[in-house]
Amino acid sequence: VVGFGNLPFAAEMQPALTTVRIDGARIGREAVAILRRRATGVARKPEDAVRVDVGFEIVVGASA
Repeated sequence: VVGFGNLPFAAEMQPALTTVRIDGARIGREAVAILRRRATGVARKPEDAVRVDVGFEIVVGASA
């Protein structure tokens, strides 16, 4: 069993839950930047789509 977001309760579960840590603030900043480009007409076509790798980290708990 694996969680997502590395929420505080994951470490308190018995056994401690393995989870995926993400940078939520960076995901938000990237999303806003993409929406701004679309809103201003800079990126309108399907070929203007972007993929942003914001990375992640596996936080190993006892559920691994």
